[in-house]
Amino acid sequence: MKLTRLIYASVTPREMSYAELTAILRTAEAHNSQQSITGILCYSRGSFLQALEGERDAVNALYNRIARDPRHESCTILRYGRIAARAYDDWSMKLVGLDDQPTAFRRALILKYSGSSTFEPLRMAGAQASALLEALANATRKAA
Repeated sequence: MKLTRLIYASVTPREMSYAELTAILRTAEAHNSQQSITGILCYSRGSFLQALEGERDAVNALYNRIARDPRHESCTILRYGRIAARAYDDWSMKLVGLDDQPTAFRRALILKYSGSSTFEPLRMAGAQASALLEALANATRKAA
């Protein structure tokens, strides 16, 4: 199987509630498990940053569905390519809310990986977005 990782950013037309995010997560977990897709989703104040991993056709189909979803605007692929191994193989989809992190930790992460004091993933380069998601995943794993 040829594994692919796709990292994209988007914004929502309005901020989403915790209940809405949880519903998205549950749907993603069920769908992704069936398609052998793994990943991580970061959300904060109307912005999404997500990594999807799996077989290329399955990842492409999922991204195209997301890009057509009215809850996402300005979908932009930040990084896309083949990978030797999954970075998020422990999750069919993991939701990490930056707003849920301690303020000092959140600010330090955002500043370190984006060079900005605010979370604006559409302004991030692919390498920055990838590094931020990996740092959030590592922090989440350590906290568990």
